[in-house]
Amino acid sequence: MISILIPTKEEPYIDKLTREIHKELKIRHEIIVIDKSRIPPKLKNARVMIQRSDGLGNAILEGLEYAKGSIIVTMDGDGSHRPKDIIRLLRKVDKNDIVIGSRFVKGGVSMDRTHRKLVSLVFRKFASLALGLRVKDSMSGFSCIRKKVYNNLRLDPIGYKINMEIMFKGKDYNICEVPITFLNRKSGKSKAGSIAGIMEVLRILRYVFELRLGLRW
Repeated sequence: MISILIPTKEEPYIDKLTREIHKELKIRHEIIVIDKSRIPPKLKNARVMIQRSDGLGNAILEGLEYAKGSIIVTMDGDGSHRPKDIIRLLRKVDKNDIVIGSRFVKGGVSMDRTHRKLVSLVFRKFASLALGLRVKDSMSGFSCIRKKVYNNLRLDPIGYKINMEIMFKGKDYNICEVPITFLNRKSGKSKAGSIAGIMEVLRILRYVFELRLGLRW
């Protein structure tokens, strides 16, 4: 059983995304949408849970409470992650505990604008050096992880980067990266405006330092 967790907040593309996932996956699976919108979406092809906490990372932890699968897939709800790439991640989970969908390994593609790629590069390098991560896409939100990993780690995420914390605290697990194509969002507005973007930068810096100093264990 595969559980697909998708945090959302005002994402008009989510209905089409869930239909595409069902079309692509021919194995037993469930989709759980953890929603923080003013008006929750009404989906016939997914279970919608109202998020009680704040932040994407905490949305994932809330979704785990309802997930029945032994394999947990997380992805964005704006269409930037392709449902067809879920299969690529699942193929590697037999021999790995943590599989990250990577834009930056050989075969990976990112449709982000140049300035976003540069910002991502700086933070990826910073996080890798500070936390000793050996992956190229430590900021990825697209993952396929065995549920036992979540159960065995104490996670205390800030904002969006829960997978970075999982890789840092779960270094004893087998981790691999799989190339994906990262698209521009299909619809809706990005949450990363100027002020929101600055706040996210500060959250990432705080997150990395607190992990490195052992303040989030």
